[in-house]
Amino acid sequence: MTPKTVAILRRNSLERKSKGRDFSNYEGRPVEFAYEVLEIPYLTPDVVAILHSVRDNKVTNVQASHGIGKSHVSGSVLIPYWVFAVQGLCITTAPTERQVKQILWSEARKSYGLNKYKFGGRSGELFIKLNEDARAFGFTSRSTDSNGFQGIHKDKLLLIEDEACGISPEIDEGADSCLVGSNNRMLRIGNPLADGTPFAQACKRSHIRIPAWTHPNVAWAYREESDGIHRIKPELQEYLLDDQGKMLDRENWGKTARATMEEYLARLGAFEIKGAISVEWIENARIKYGEGSAFWESRVEARFPLDSGQSIIPRRYFLMARVKFDQLTPSEWSGKLKRHKPRYGLDVGDGGDDHALSRWQGSVLWSVRSQPTLGDELDTGRAAAMVTANIKQHGAGAVGVDNVGVGAGALDIIKRERVYARGIRWGLAAKDKERFANLKAEQFWQVREALEKRELAIAPLDDYEEELMEDWANTFYEETARGQIKIEDKAKTKQRLGRSPNCGDAAIYGYHASPPINPLLLT
Repeated sequence: MTPKTVAILRRNSLERKSKGRDFSNYEGRPVEFAYEVLEIPYLTPDVVAILHSVRDNKVTNVQASHGIGKSHVSGSVLIPYWVFAVQGLCITTAPTERQVKQILWSEARKSYGLNKYKFGGRSGELFIKLNEDARAFGFTSRSTDSNGFQGIHKDKLLLIEDEACGISPEIDEGADSCLVGSNNRMLRIGNPLADGTPFAQACKRSHIRIPAWTHPNVAWAYREESDGIHRIKPELQEYLLDDQGKMLDRENWGKTARATMEEYLARLGAFEIKGAISVEWIENARIKYGEGSAFWESRVEARFPLDSGQSIIPRRYFLMARVKFDQLTPSEWSGKLKRHKPRYGLDVGDGGDDHALSRWQGSVLWSVRSQPTLGDELDTGRAAAMVTANIKQHGAGAVGVDNVGVGAGALDIIKRERVYARGIRWGLAAKDKERFANLKAEQFWQVREALEKRELAIAPLDDYEEELMEDWANTFYEETARGQIKIEDKAKTKQRLGRSPNCGDAAIYGYHASPPINPLLLT
């Protein structure tokens, strides 16, 4: 056999492998494709409903609770189905780079990798390709803007917006403009985190709602009570909860609870899906956030928590600031803001409330965190130590400190460390006395307006992200008899939240921190 013949045979072999088998007979049968081709052992009824809706409807909007397999249905099933059965173009996006690369496309890469020998084609971190017509790719948050979808028109087109509540109006409009053909489809799917977003507006037109209670992992344990809240069935409580009503560790569940779960799953022909929503997670959320809280409504009931018209900073403003940050990397933001020194905001607790500290640089809120207080004589020193520790880590800058009550003591300690710090008294008169009742209302409103104009960005805040968003959304404003804007009494905010809005206050103090003349630095 000549070298030329060997080369031809090798090329033909590679072409056969890259072409894979023909799965076009599964077009219009996404559920069968999942079971028979992808060999997925079980799909929940909600996942089946999503697949059928994407097949039958131009637009599918899914408001889903936490942990029901949103990224699995999009990444593991729909992307390969659209490429290899429909043989069309699938484009995905999500608000953050992490959500695109590490969540949605992690599922897609895994699904393709398990079936590559059947499919053929090739893949990369953010693409799967059979040929020019049959392919899928994902936008990262940095590369997606309103122009990212311009000119994309295909006969068989599927657009997926994952974690859709964080998708900006510009991106959503750009995606929607591509749906011109009869075979074009769009899937918006995510937790319903905030009203007033493009996702919320789309869901008002039509939606599939998937609350936690429908998932096989937990449906066996709950029943809806007369007040509309799902709680653990009375006959199972002694096997799942301790005397204080807290969830028992899995190894301490009673045999009756285990048997009930196993019998329920057996009737469905299902099994417990590891990593999906669990009874433990729901009960912890019930204790931590409370029934009826915004977290409960969005992450458990899969309903949009309504932003009150009196929220000083609505949740949608917060989410858009998070999206703005994720359009650049942290190092790119640092480069843009290198001429700006940090600004710190300290809300000093009084023994019953936590201390809270924020850090801004330029137009970006980089961090917020809290620290419990002990109610002893050393609390003010601990609050001051939070500031000095952050200055050592992130650099010197201005500090704005709550200068009422115990805050005055912390401010004194910070100044003695030769730090540019100033007290902020929210009860003082505003600069614009006609519009605002006091300085507090003015400073909150200035942050509100900057967020509304998309001038500010918020970095990932990890465990404090939800807390800050709720602090701001649950701080209400009102009008005085003279028509001035006023922040409600803090007691009302605390009653609504079930705690003090420490992180929310600290973030406002930090935004308004500026380097005053510190008398201690003039000696």
